[in-house]
Amino acid sequence: MNKAEPAKRPYRQLARAAAAQDMGNAIVSAFRDLLSERFYDEITLDDVAAAAGTTRQTIIRRFGNKSGVLTAFTQRVGEEIEAHRASAASGSVQEAARVLVSDYETTGDMVIRLLALEGRIADIEPTLETGRAGHRKWVETTFGPLLQGLDRAERKDRISQILVATDVWTWFLLRKTQKKSASETTRLIASMIDRLLQA
Repeated sequence: MNKAEPAKRPYRQLARAAAAQDMGNAIVSAFRDLLSERFYDEITLDDVAAAAGTTRQTIIRRFGNKSGVLTAFTQRVGEEIEAHRASAASGSVQEAARVLVSDYETTGDMVIRLLALEGRIADIEPTLETGRAGHRKWVETTFGPLLQGLDRAERKDRISQILVATDVWTWFLLRKTQKKSASETTRLIASMIDRLLQA
């Protein structure tokens, strides 16, 4: 028996695990790129495999199915958005609006396409619910402390209104329908929030 073999085996296992991790990341990144251009129901595992430089079977072994890839994508994007929004200066409505619009400039079109399929494709429901829960948490954490002077019912109403003011559809209406620039959209959203924060 080769005495070096036991020492090599853990290294090979680590290398194999790292390669699998890299491939998993490549698959999720490829899926994200496709989702930025197409509707979810227009994307096949063969499309993802071709874009990731792998095979359909590899994706199935790693994620199970397209829904599994969507779940991994949802986790990654959710973590990115949470980290980005946490970078906004505490108590600054303008900065919060800037970070929000920056997120929507990157993911907004993708989210709108997913929302367009809501109620038709069960796969996307967990993704949408995760997004809504994350957004509500951000709104409550960011703006809740600025509403402490209000009674409970009024505070709840204001949070609901801020959720609307900061929703992806608000960004869409300003940026896409009304053709506002990103900076104008930021200013208008910040203005809406400011008014809702007034006692």
